[in-house]
Amino acid sequence: MAILAADLIWIPAAILGAYLLRYGGDVLTGLSQPTSSGFILLLGVAVAGWVLLFEFMELDCFRGGWQLPAAVSRTSMAALLLVVLVVAWAFVIRHYYSRLVLAYFALLFWAGVVLIRLLALALLRRKRRAGKVRRVMLVGDDNLSQQLISRIRRHPELLYEVVGVLHPSSHVPPPSDSMAHANSNSMGSLDVIQFLNKLKVQELIVLLSQPAGVELQGFLVRCQARGIHVCLLPQPYELYTSRPKLIEIDGVPLISLEGPRDFNGAALVKRALDLVLAPVLLLPAALIIAVAGTILWLKKHRFIRRELRCGRDGVPFWMFRLDVDRDGHAGSRFGEILRRLSITELPQLWNVILGQMSLVGPRPESPERVRNYSDWQRQRLRVVPGMTGLAQVNGLREEHSSEQKTRYDLRYICEWTPVLDLVLLLQTVWTLLARFFEASRRPTQAPGEPVLDPAPSTAEPTTNVFTEP
Repeated sequence: MAILAADLIWIPAAILGAYLLRYGGDVLTGLSQPTSSGFILLLGVAVAGWVLLFEFMELDCFRGGWQLPAAVSRTSMAALLLVVLVVAWAFVIRHYYSRLVLAYFALLFWAGVVLIRLLALALLRRKRRAGKVRRVMLVGDDNLSQQLISRIRRHPELLYEVVGVLHPSSHVPPPSDSMAHANSNSMGSLDVIQFLNKLKVQELIVLLSQPAGVELQGFLVRCQARGIHVCLLPQPYELYTSRPKLIEIDGVPLISLEGPRDFNGAALVKRALDLVLAPVLLLPAALIIAVAGTILWLKKHRFIRRELRCGRDGVPFWMFRLDVDRDGHAGSRFGEILRRLSITELPQLWNVILGQMSLVGPRPESPERVRNYSDWQRQRLRVVPGMTGLAQVNGLREEHSSEQKTRYDLRYICEWTPVLDLVLLLQTVWTLLARFFEASRRPTQAPGEPVLDPAPSTAEPTTNVFTEP
């Protein structure tokens, strides 16, 4: 709410700034154009429109996990939609504004909302450095714990500091699963409570794939009695396959697992968006393909290849791409650049026009991978595959596992809107620019050396194992 309040305060300042840039010293005359009520009308429509967009698009930019490219892309699209809304409303009531005023307002307002979020992030980091955090201990399975830790890291607004992971004796993983367990300590629940107090733990988050036993329930009650707040992961909730909704019946909490959107209707909207944008993108892409293809032809006497991929419902199709090996050594540095900047994927715009792919969606995978899908992973086949997607803007590429990408793909399916597709297209541009600047700072790799994205950090807090009394 604080971010929304700051945005609303910034709206009149941005409008005044726009009039000042447009009319200069004659700003008072400009404010009366086309009528004296023009400023008030613009302010009212902008405020009402931004409140609606703020909730619809989650424009605080923290609820979905903080990422600067995502924040810039989301706010850019929202600022554009706000101006479109203002123009549409002005057209309906036949109240016209200077185009320069609207353009200046859009730029000033967008710059302001981005700055507001950066200031909020700086304030949160300052609080963290000052020790104003909530110390959290996780209790449960390694897999769920690591998934939640990665999510907490993307949410600085929580001010959570994960100090460790506790494993109840009935949930201890085999020692071979991780080197961290070799140094695990075994202790009774009373000792664990003293251990938590020593670490100044304020909150326990219980993440168990099976219901807690009587002993563990007793341990949690004793923790609550000592002032430690307890949060429970509801069973059988899966972190990535549903949208939870809390329902309460006479004090009994129920979690409603909202399924993914019905893509039978959404597919028509996505197809219309593809048919509008793909031909526009194909024009500049054709020039890039022509230049890159000519160089590849001179080096290899071929430049396009096709690969068998699985589309919606697992139906196979031929996906086009520039003929650059996945390890990037075809053409050495040139092949690496094409692959790192995803220029090799531009021919897939033709797949989009044919309806075999979409601009945004889960990346298509080979029949060999699809045959090994679990029922959970197979849900990503409910939609048309895409050239880019939520997994790709989060740094995942073909060399990453299907399971890693499925987590993002199912979240995309659950949260899909046409605006989300536009935001992800903008975010893809940011991702490619980041890769370009990263590649420009790297030394040239020797021919044949694999080109891999840096692996995500897998560091985890110290693990402690306790036995139930």
